[in-house]
Amino acid sequence: MINKNETVVICEKPSQARNIRAAIGDNFGKILPAQGHLLRLEMPEEINPAWSRWNYDILIPENRRFNYRPSEGGGKDARLRDIEIALKSAKSVIIATDCDREGEGIGRELLLYHNFDGEILRAMFSAEDKKTLTKAFNNLKPAADYDRLYEAFYARAAVDKACNLTLTRVVTVRFKKPGAKGAIGVGRVMSPTLAIVCRRQREIEAFETRPFYEITMKLAGDKGKVAVHFRPKGDGRIYEEHEALALVDAAKVWQGPLKVVCEEKKQAPPKFFDLPTLQKEAGKKGFTASRTLEVAQSLYEKHKIITYPRAAVRSLPEVMIPDAQSLLDQLKKMPHLSQIPLATAVIRKGRPGYFSDKALEGESHHALIPNLAVAEYFPVLYERLDEDHRTLFDLITRSYIEGVGEDNVYDQTTLTAEVLSGAKPYSFSEIGKITRQEGWKGLFPKSDKDAKGKKADKDVTLAPINDGDIMTSEGAKSALKKTTPPKPYGEGDLINAMQNAWKFVDNEAERERLKMAKGIGTPATRDQIIENLKQKCFEIKRKKIYATRYGMRLFELLETNLPEIVDPGATARMELFLDSIQLGENSADEVFDQAIERLRNMVDQIQNSYRSTELTKNHPPSDKMLGFARRLAAEKNIPLPPAAMVDFAVCRLFIDNNVEAAPEDGSPTQRQLGYARTLEKQIGDVIPEETLKSAETLRLWIDQAKVKAPPRLASEKQMIWVTKLVGQGEAAPAGYPEKVTADAASQFLDKAFNKNKPGGGQGPVN
Repeated sequence: MINKNETVVICEKPSQARNIRAAIGDNFGKILPAQGHLLRLEMPEEINPAWSRWNYDILIPENRRFNYRPSEGGGKDARLRDIEIALKSAKSVIIATDCDREGEGIGRELLLYHNFDGEILRAMFSAEDKKTLTKAFNNLKPAADYDRLYEAFYARAAVDKACNLTLTRVVTVRFKKPGAKGAIGVGRVMSPTLAIVCRRQREIEAFETRPFYEITMKLAGDKGKVAVHFRPKGDGRIYEEHEALALVDAAKVWQGPLKVVCEEKKQAPPKFFDLPTLQKEAGKKGFTASRTLEVAQSLYEKHKIITYPRAAVRSLPEVMIPDAQSLLDQLKKMPHLSQIPLATAVIRKGRPGYFSDKALEGESHHALIPNLAVAEYFPVLYERLDEDHRTLFDLITRSYIEGVGEDNVYDQTTLTAEVLSGAKPYSFSEIGKITRQEGWKGLFPKSDKDAKGKKADKDVTLAPINDGDIMTSEGAKSALKKTTPPKPYGEGDLINAMQNAWKFVDNEAERERLKMAKGIGTPATRDQIIENLKQKCFEIKRKKIYATRYGMRLFELLETNLPEIVDPGATARMELFLDSIQLGENSADEVFDQAIERLRNMVDQIQNSYRSTELTKNHPPSDKMLGFARRLAAEKNIPLPPAAMVDFAVCRLFIDNNVEAAPEDGSPTQRQLGYARTLEKQIGDVIPEETLKSAETLRLWIDQAKVKAPPRLASEKQMIWVTKLVGQGEAAPAGYPEKVTADAASQFLDKAFNKNKPGGGQGPVN
């Protein structure tokens, strides 16, 4: 039986203390909040003064156990002192922190640090409403039932401490340029995150555009006409012109039965937000990941208008089902939501559902939604919010309302015609769509574009053709398209990539474990990882993340000499080891020893590595990138910096500062229009008005026009330099002096510049 006068309840944070106090009062003892980790593992120099000097030492204590030390700053010392005083007179403690490994560690480390030897109980809960908390405190468990959970926490913390600090020192000692300041930071989460961005950037640079063909065939029959298309993805595309021409010829004379499939489709709404999903959506509104968390934390702590924001799941506990309608009703009392056409909340249960205890097993926090506890004050609280807070609250509100909305229901009709070209069949198709029930998609005002910037879905009505009806071709034509490279990551995209890091892992077991672990990092730390990388390794251009020269060289260094540290699979392997502790298959010491053995191998690998790269070495631009920079310089009649020819970062900065941003509506830029008009005059073809409305169709017209256009002659400034260098004895380029092409001039000037001025100078002018 609990004696509340001799019991202390330790929870993880002040907000959790408030919720517990509101649910159970002081019936189970004095409630004291921590503030996350009030303690930290000791630093190397606190273990061994000799370790204050950086070298190749493995930084682990002799007994394999780090001691705890108080964390500094943020008022943590006062909270630690309050808990210390309370524990001196307590005979029992209830740990009421989050139910995951980290929460277990926060509670246990305090009791170990203060040598508490009384009774220890555990309250486990994954939601902080009154019903859930009351049930948890009425069903307290002995803390010993969760010893393995704590051991898994400690093993993870100790391994990260030893490995991250050791590898940072070893990599810095081995690779830092003499005299350079600062450490070369590496880590189990930071380094794979750097790798995700650098590999994408490398993929973009190496991407080679390929033209391909899409074919449209017009059909007519007794019941109407329809156009069907051959436009598969990937390897199924037609890349050869002769194949496209042959298929067009076959399609022009096609006649046969049309396959018609009609089916009813239902689309459920997106699930409620977790923090990564919120960060991704807020990124489309211009929020950085760290700003999103900052505002969300303020909405939770200061305004108390949303639930705990650092959520890692997108489901709610089933105990909240009875309150779903009430929350919807209260939200609709807000003036700007009063006209939402949803009267009754739809409840979706079970593991794949939106209200699911199964989905919350082992999780500390449910999905992020408006806070029902203050719902009656929503209109007043909303008026007090500034623009950023309103924007984020509106996103969270919309996510909840859509999540309890009805399915979007529509009839889909798929028409398919099989055309033989040679002996090969090609499937032409068209899809029609008639909405029967807008459901969640009709709850908020529509825009012409969806959340991803693509054109919003619209109904497509087809002729009333039946399955098997005979149709006859009335003609066919091909359209030339081009493959496009992947896009750079935005901050929300990178958060999503970190959460779905399993996609970058080949081993099936590791892929599955990373899915369970929800990627690398945690919702609470990913934004800070990105902010840390922005210090040296990342730069932001037009809301997209690029690796700096330093970041790319660091990645290349680690990829060459320490591939495990840039592999997201390392986190999966760590999670599998921690699982083995919780399952009783290994002890924390055994897992720690295995990790340290791998660390020793990595340190040896770095010590014996060939210094094949330095962080200060220039990373040259690709030929394609340099060619674009030259064309841009010529079009704007400005000089291309000499360093841009040998330094990727300088070349990209030149392009970023001089290229015109693409309009959001997909229309051409002024630069693209100007270039097209120049080609129009050169070849004598008039650009169709319809082509001028789209950047994509105009680009295809330009590609075809360039083939017909005469070579572009060198600019006046280029010819000034060409003439000057020819006068100094350089062999004249082809066509000199009156018909030198721009490309020939660029090649001539580059060659002359590199020959005569290797250290710099004015350099060639484009």
